[in-house]
Amino acid sequence: MALSTFLFQIFLYCHFGNEVMLKSLKIANVMSMMDWTVLTRNTKHGLLLICLRASHPIAITSGSIIPMTYDTFLKILRTSYTAYNLLQNANA
Repeated sequence: MALSTFLFQIFLYCHFGNEVMLKSLKIANVMSMMDWTVLTRNTKHGLLLICLRASHPIAITSGSIIPMTYDTFLKILRTSYTAYNLLQNANA
């Protein structure tokens, strides 16, 4: 029961971290579909800065090192299962 609770908590962080990353990448695509010709010069400049920033995804990290994504969650599961098997075989 405790293991499933721990895994679910880690999954939540990874899920929402992945969603933030995907949404931040989508901003640049949406902005490129806008009709820029009707905007004022200041607005165009502001949107250009936002577009440049949006070209690099926003990533929620753990300890400023590990990005919280689905790939990270799968790596945690694989490593945990490997460690579990190693300990099971060491006792046998």
